[in-house]
Amino acid sequence: MHTVVFTPFGGTGVALFLFISGYGLSESYKKNGLSNYWKKKILRVLIPYFIVISLLYIFSYDFTWWRYLLDILGLKTHYWYIAFQMKWYIAFWFFSLFFLKYRACFLALMAIIILFLFPNIEAEQAFSFFAGCMASNKIEYLKKLSSEIYVKLAIISFIVGTFFLAIKQIPSVRACDYEFVLNIVQCGIKLPYAVSIICFLKLFPKLIESRFLVFTGMISYELYLVQMPFYSDLNGTVLMAVGFIIACYACAYVFYVLNKNIVRLIQ
Repeated sequence: MHTVVFTPFGGTGVALFLFISGYGLSESYKKNGLSNYWKKKILRVLIPYFIVISLLYIFSYDFTWWRYLLDILGLKTHYWYIAFQMKWYIAFWFFSLFFLKYRACFLALMAIIILFLFPNIEAEQAFSFFAGCMASNKIEYLKKLSSEIYVKLAIISFIVGTFFLAIKQIPSVRACDYEFVLNIVQCGIKLPYAVSIICFLKLFPKLIESRFLVFTGMISYELYLVQMPFYSDLNGTVLMAVGFIIACYACAYVFYVLNKNIVRLIQ
């Protein structure tokens, strides 16, 4: 829309999704351990991804097998988030299987490695998944916190995120030769803003129970898959954006139903 005012929202949404993913995975482990771990990931994550990638290449004018294989394997894909989350899935499974007692320490070490060695789009989300896992580990303590504490956490997190957002605007920071400096700043924006949203929503449970939000959450993965290849073609047109959103919701729901039927058929 020809503005940079809302630029942090995209990365904040990714941080929020990764946080919830880490939390959900950790909670699932408490109940089921590693039972059917990879079966669930294949059915819910990889098969829908495979379908979308295959369709994109079928209707692509520059189809090549080597590019298709790299995309399917997640080695070189526009869906960077899928490849990034799979790294965390693998790490969580591996550390849970062999180093359960020290799993949190190894996940923290992995987050640090990502922060300093991975590309910036992944480095700025280095601690989001890990933070979700830690929230799960401390969930009984978090449930006992008062509303006043959550208000303070929401405000403090928002202030921290805004502080780092201000730091990012400094020309010398943007032009720094050391990429990890900007990655640290980006981490300081995205995850605190996501935590602020989580704390805020904790104060308004009725909002979370909104039918629209529940429906959106249900098809959120499909929404990501169907909109990712096309959103950059909107060219800042509001009417096109509204139509695009409606079309994405419709396609995502159909895709969600299709995925459920595929899972039912395979099982």
